[in-house]
Amino acid sequence: MQSASDIISSLLWFKDDGYQEEENNAQIIEQFVQNVEDFSSQYGSEISVSYTAFNLRGPPSNFPDYGDYPQAFVMRTYGKWWDEAPSVQEDYMPQNSRAIPSQDYVEVSFERSVYPLEVAIFETYNPGALVRIWALGTGAWFLLWEGEPEYAGDKPRIFSPPIKQINFPTRVLRLEFNHRLLPYYTELDAVLLRGKEPANESKMKNNFAYSTLFYKKTQPQPQNGLLNKVMASNLHEKVVPPMLVSQKELPFDTGPPLGDFQRLPDETILTIMRYLDMQSLNRCAQVNRHFNRLALDSILYRCIDLRPYWHCVRSQVLSILATRCKFLQKLDLSWCGSHCMIQSHYVTKFLKQNCSELTHLRMNCCEFVDNSVLISIVDSCAYLQELCLRSVIGCSDWIYLSVLKHLRRLDLYRTDIGTTAAVAVVRANPHLRHVNVGSCKMISSMDEVAIALGANCPNLISVDFWKSYSLTAVGIRALGNCKMLQELDVGWCLQAGSSGEWLSCLAGTELRKLFLGALRGVCDRDLRALIPRTPNLAQLDLLGVRAVTPDICTYILARCQELRLLDVSFCDQILESQVNEWRLQYPHVSIKRSFQSANLSAPPSPMFLAPSLE
Repeated sequence: MQSASDIISSLLWFKDDGYQEEENNAQIIEQFVQNVEDFSSQYGSEISVSYTAFNLRGPPSNFPDYGDYPQAFVMRTYGKWWDEAPSVQEDYMPQNSRAIPSQDYVEVSFERSVYPLEVAIFETYNPGALVRIWALGTGAWFLLWEGEPEYAGDKPRIFSPPIKQINFPTRVLRLEFNHRLLPYYTELDAVLLRGKEPANESKMKNNFAYSTLFYKKTQPQPQNGLLNKVMASNLHEKVVPPMLVSQKELPFDTGPPLGDFQRLPDETILTIMRYLDMQSLNRCAQVNRHFNRLALDSILYRCIDLRPYWHCVRSQVLSILATRCKFLQKLDLSWCGSHCMIQSHYVTKFLKQNCSELTHLRMNCCEFVDNSVLISIVDSCAYLQELCLRSVIGCSDWIYLSVLKHLRRLDLYRTDIGTTAAVAVVRANPHLRHVNVGSCKMISSMDEVAIALGANCPNLISVDFWKSYSLTAVGIRALGNCKMLQELDVGWCLQAGSSGEWLSCLAGTELRKLFLGALRGVCDRDLRALIPRTPNLAQLDLLGVRAVTPDICTYILARCQELRLLDVSFCDQILESQVNEWRLQYPHVSIKRSFQSANLSAPPSPMFLAPSLE
């Protein structure tokens, strides 16, 4: 692998004549991120700077060093492991999924609006997850680039794909990611936007050509031919926007001849249409009045997933959908409504009119969710079994959710729910099976939530307490009453990390996934008390658990026949040579060990810092 000095010496920019002419025009500027506007998940916590999205601000901190550094932005998942966990969620409308699905996003803004010429992503660990780049115009998003996920190897890179040229200036970009091919967490160091300022903008003071530090001459430049091929997707064809066709908009009585298809009974055609995505249904509704009537039939709209269309769904879409959602049971509005594209009162009206039979609702990362929406959910969706409000910030009346009585899944990751409301919701829903209260910084006593789960939810299957700093051994012991428990994430629950003797209380459960990241007090003795009674353990995260030795890892690998994932990153007593031996001996187990390049100037990973600093 190249040393840092070798990489630096190789990253010298040699401008060609075309670029020099642009620069002489004095309108091309280069900017790093000024602010992070939104994101779907992060490895870091709300009270720390390590591994958080806000590390994308400013120029690179570590590039061209390669490795795991806390100054980078890291998302919560990688690879296929979360899709194989007991808590995995199924798509409401799988036929609606894009050819290249997105799992995470981050939205960043820059100081000046420009016509984008280049977007460069500084990737310093496990590169290759980026799949889309969007630009925000006046209340609308435009796709600059789209590509397949990949694993780009164990080396840093500046990823600068050819982007589509747009006719409006922008200062906001959204990056989407798919981690399925990554062997471990990806880390992003910075994002650079190079573009041409509008003619009426004053020149940026003290503008510095960052590219002279980081770029090669061989960096790809936009090519219209390639871009046209990349951009040829359903969502950008010249058709009526999805979900916006109604019978009143169709003046024709006849359309193209349908041949033998015209002879099929309506029931058969409806059965076929059930396999169509929203965009295809929209096209069918434009064929003729016969197809319009069938394509808008309420039976086709029992499950609606609008997340793939987050970039173009506006309030009016809900008004039109309201006319065909008489039997709606599952609704996913996740990621929709950014930058006021959806107003809360449209959502509350839709819920009141159409959601009396709703059983599943996802509104992850939705800005429009406020107290009025929470109240409407409770008033309109009495039979709700699944409620997902990940990264919803700005609500205060969470106690209203305790009116719901039939919840089986509750995902409140990174919300502002407090202790009293969380406990009340748990007590009101004894059938809960999946709970996520990770990174809920307003829950001052997570022990009370855990105790309520142990006392009231005997069918609990998964619970995520990720970075719950108020959870202690007292709360975790209470989960021993949940004999069906298959998944537990107590990573970075530092108050529970002084000792791991509570692990023995979980021995009577059906654990398949156990994440113990950074619980430094867990030792070999604690794991030996648990492992013999968890024969189905498939995923075990011991990241930063310093006291564990190679002996207990060998014991686990030999004893747990179902084990497929073992993370021993930052385990001080385990050497790289030992990990390599295990990988040869147990090829069916993916053994993870984080990497840091030997850069003495870089600060230590938070795995090595005192808990009070994280």
